[in-house]
Amino acid sequence: MANEIASKDIGLYFNQGTPETPEWVLAVCSTSDGFSSSIDAVTTSTKCDDGWVASLPGDGSWSFSHSALANSAPDTGQISFKELENIYLAKTVGQWKLESVDPADDFYWIGMGWISSLDETAASGEYLTVDITITGTGQPENVQTT
Repeated sequence: MANEIASKDIGLYFNQGTPETPEWVLAVCSTSDGFSSSIDAVTTSTKCDDGWVASLPGDGSWSFSHSALANSAPDTGQISFKELENIYLAKTVGQWKLESVDPADDFYWIGMGWISSLDETAASGEYLTVDITITGTGQPENVQTT
């Protein structure tokens, strides 16, 4: 197990700058970060297909997920749960990326998206947790561009 990518090295980042001059901040204290994508199937059927349906790739969609302990006073270069709430309430479409801090891992996704879901839970005897889903707009990229 020497070549596996450690999940502790994966982080979700929000660009507070512009795509040309990015200012990335880390969504901190995460317990889980993820990327999900799917491509719909477009099915066709004609009288020439002898009763068999053909399918082709159609529209694609993608999202990032982020679960974390709420941090009210993050370090420089990090974003608090209150700032994530404000991005959500403002319906901000911004640039997000999910990447490993280790360049040798070659794990990288980037795209424009907006927080489509925000859940905050304070279970008895536990700390406040925050779960967000970023819904992508347009095609994500899996190569580092900056």
